[in-house]
Amino acid sequence: MPSLGTFAFVLHTHLPYSRHAGRWPHGEEWLYEAACESYIPLLEMLLSLPHDLTTNLTLSLTPVLLEQLASSQVVEGLDAYVNDRTRRASDDVARFEAAGEAQLAALATYYRDWYTDRRAALRDLLSHDLVASYRTLSQQGRLEVISSGATHAYLPLLSRDSSVYAQIRTGLEAHRRNLGTAAEGFWLPECAYRPAQTSDGVRRPGIEEFLAAQGIGFFFAEAHAIEGGTPAANGQELPLPYLRADRISHALLTGSAPTTGYTTARPYLVGSSDVAVIGRNRRLSMQVWSADLGYPGDPAYREFHKKDPVSGLQYWAVSGRGVDLGQKRLYDPPAARARVAAHARHFADQVVSELSRQAETLGDRALVVAAFDTELFGHWWFEGVQWLGVVLHLLGRDNRVTICPIAEHLRQHPPDAAIQLSPSSWGAGGDDRTWNNDLTAHLWSILHRCEREGEELAAEIAPSRRRFVAQAERELLLAQSSDWPFLISTGQAAEYARQRFDSHVERFRLLSRLARAGSLNLADWGFLRAIEARDELFAFLDPDWLTERQGRAD
Repeated sequence: MPSLGTFAFVLHTHLPYSRHAGRWPHGEEWLYEAACESYIPLLEMLLSLPHDLTTNLTLSLTPVLLEQLASSQVVEGLDAYVNDRTRRASDDVARFEAAGEAQLAALATYYRDWYTDRRAALRDLLSHDLVASYRTLSQQGRLEVISSGATHAYLPLLSRDSSVYAQIRTGLEAHRRNLGTAAEGFWLPECAYRPAQTSDGVRRPGIEEFLAAQGIGFFFAEAHAIEGGTPAANGQELPLPYLRADRISHALLTGSAPTTGYTTARPYLVGSSDVAVIGRNRRLSMQVWSADLGYPGDPAYREFHKKDPVSGLQYWAVSGRGVDLGQKRLYDPPAARARVAAHARHFADQVVSELSRQAETLGDRALVVAAFDTELFGHWWFEGVQWLGVVLHLLGRDNRVTICPIAEHLRQHPPDAAIQLSPSSWGAGGDDRTWNNDLTAHLWSILHRCEREGEELAAEIAPSRRRFVAQAERELLLAQSSDWPFLISTGQAAEYARQRFDSHVERFRLLSRLARAGSLNLADWGFLRAIEARDELFAFLDPDWLTERQGRAD
């Protein structure tokens, strides 16, 4: 049977800079937890797939995360973290056996074995080098790795084109240096897009123009930016793990919302550029994301939020919608595995159904994309990586579905129509309200002043002060992370986010003053070395990338 079209999983992988930023619940442990529960299992699954299986994932790796994972100190910390979790599970086995809690002891044994396997995978399969494993899978054609903004800045809210340029240029250079190849695609942080606009009498280029200037061929947008209708996120707050998508109506899930006549099943060139935009399919994405209808809410799956007060391990199941944490029943891994198989088959059938529907008008040119945060799989949804592996097996053996890198699909089926995109994101309301509101307005005011100061500083570089300028600009990029306003707006870690933002701004200003100082003493150089060691990333950063270029995309 001929192919109905192409299907692609797109996983967006990002954590903010967490080095030397404390431990639980944020800081470095944040990174180790995601690596242990999501990144390592995902790599294990991909490396274990049969070589004759047609399969591919598109994975965005944010440069700030890549730089952290490439650090030998982070790898050492990750190894220690996995050892600690293994020890906690072993201690729980003894504790529960002594208390006569046979079922809990069996679950603790399950966790002890699970963490032991992750430790073995990190050591033997991945050779303590996650970045090299991503690179290998990419070279084998099993993984399409795309890039993103250097520190995941919300690009439309940056006031200076120097900042937009530096975020993209730095990100692409980090990608090339870590993965050995140039990125063909780009994940806009928060799927945040803005078209060209006029500000203070100057035409500022659209985001696609910056991407085109760096040789990027495609990026992603939320469905409503292309199809119109009501955004998938409607402003209602959700409990974790549904961080960037809210409850949606039945009309949206079934595709009956009003549309513009455009479809997410085909790429479009953006404006007059050669850059394609690709929208994620609402129905398939929300089959997983939706708080009401998504798979992770199944009663059999492991409950994320309830943790043992001694070890912090999670021994309970979701148990049902609205069940109080105190009423959760114990987790049953075999029962969860059975649901994984059923949900994987259901999703694979939905993919074929959606491709069949789109093929009626587009033929085999149809491209259906389901996009998610990588950390959903394994971390928030414990069984998610297993589910993903089963789906890949099912679709990889189905001749009705083409599985190939998105860049390859675009080469085979070049976009033949253009679209004018409106400002949009994949946040609540489909706009910038999650990042720009009464709680965060002062952050943007500070950042905009720092952007101009950063331009002035970059223009004044003296060879003897270049290290001070480069580190100041790194601090500016770190302050621009979209995570800080996001965490403040959602209230998940507001004080932590404020402290992180303030600390990077303070370091930027101190380094800026030192770069302009008439003379420097040993203490000044010592301060620089301490900050370089603390915020150790983008060693290649060229301060010239942040010089004033308002109205220019190159």
